[in-house]
Amino acid sequence: MSKYTTLTYWLPKIPLLALIGTFLLPLALMRIHYETGLFFIALYISYWSVKVFESYYYVLKSYIRLLKLEKKDWSRDTIVSKWAKNIKHIVIVPIYTEPYNVIEENIIALRNTAYPYKQNIVVLLATEARAPDGQKHAEQIIQEYNGKWIEIVNIIHPTDREWEGKVKWANITYAICEYEKQVQLDSRQTFVSTIDTDTKVEINFFMIITEQFLSTDMRDHAIYQYTPIYSNNWREGHFFARIIGIGTTMWQFFESQNPEFYRNFAVYGQSLACLHHANYWDKYSIVEDGMQYWRSYFGWDGVFRIIHTPAICEMDLVDEKNLYRTIRSQYKQLRRWSWGCTDIEFVLPEFIANPKIPTIEKIRKTIYLVYNHLFWAGGPFMLFFIGYVPGVFTSIDHSLATFTVPIASSLIFTILFATIIIPSILSIHIMRRYTHFTPLDYVWNMLQWIAVPVLTLTLFSIPAIESQIRLFLWKRIDSFDTTEKMERKNNS
Repeated sequence: MSKYTTLTYWLPKIPLLALIGTFLLPLALMRIHYETGLFFIALYISYWSVKVFESYYYVLKSYIRLLKLEKKDWSRDTIVSKWAKNIKHIVIVPIYTEPYNVIEENIIALRNTAYPYKQNIVVLLATEARAPDGQKHAEQIIQEYNGKWIEIVNIIHPTDREWEGKVKWANITYAICEYEKQVQLDSRQTFVSTIDTDTKVEINFFMIITEQFLSTDMRDHAIYQYTPIYSNNWREGHFFARIIGIGTTMWQFFESQNPEFYRNFAVYGQSLACLHHANYWDKYSIVEDGMQYWRSYFGWDGVFRIIHTPAICEMDLVDEKNLYRTIRSQYKQLRRWSWGCTDIEFVLPEFIANPKIPTIEKIRKTIYLVYNHLFWAGGPFMLFFIGYVPGVFTSIDHSLATFTVPIASSLIFTILFATIIIPSILSIHIMRRYTHFTPLDYVWNMLQWIAVPVLTLTLFSIPAIESQIRLFLWKRIDSFDTTEKMERKNNS
């Protein structure tokens, strides 16, 4: 059999082919039937105009829910007080080359949480044998904080293990598997959270996730997605890192209102039983967050979902020693996230092999998977150039449309650009709750949103396009590029 007739050959090419096809579609329609092409252009621009305002609505709705939950007196929660004593919490914190005071902030936040059963909390410091400084920091953390309200265990991941890549997920999988050898655990009463080293959890973190877990039907059939807020180094961060950080948070708010297509990201938890069904994490992927959804989804034969869990996790913006290195790291981070386009190689064969999942659901989820990465890579560029497509096919008969469509498109984009005031105000409302704002910060945080159109065409879309080109050409990204964490200035 020729490789050109195999599914393995064509699946990696779908994202880029879909992207190219999307750009060629209006040109083809204009060529075949001018009026049909104009209708498509009008429909496309209208669709994304509606989506913009829809996103504002859902972000605001999700944020209001978060504010309401912040007012709740969790100490009086009956579900936690009655049933939480039987739940064991394991928090996995992967450590590589992060400074000591970054790790320390993480542990102090976990230790200071308000939770009546702290004796049931275990923090696994998942260190790497190839990073001796990380091991030294972990041992120092254990000497300083172990047994002071929470248990801390250091598990060192050996180097050059078979069937593993040099990725974070191999490390955390090894950590939980080794811990299971040391301690007998009830998989249905054990809840496993994975958070990054730079994460500071909110004071009610364990109260919120425990209440959500215990009050959920079929609770093992779910991943519980926390709320990332990139506030730790907000004042030091460059404007583009700020916009990407708050944009990521708002995207999580928006997606949480669309439960069928909601996906986990960065900080989340699941029961140990769910983790067993997923066969832990993928030990090769550089972008395991989204892949973990699919592994769990197929582990439960499609009876699975992501549950929005409004437990705040404060995290770091990308920030390195100089502007060039910060831009490079931000680009690599976005490229790593967009490498999730490789999910299609895993998902389609699994859909084909699993008869228990309804066909209509397979179709819907496949379309959304392709659509999501298509929009990421091509959406902004398509909106940028589509209004000028009629000019390619100009003639006397079409001169009026050729003249008016770009003007109409420009007017719509101007109106949409003016609405940037909405997310800019929302971003201030969100971030001032987690970091100090001076009067100048309010002005600066409003003005930085002017750069959004440029950023969406560069730092947002180009890494995704590169990922799809690499996948098409089989030039894979196999190593996890860690983002350097800077020393905490207030601790230095």
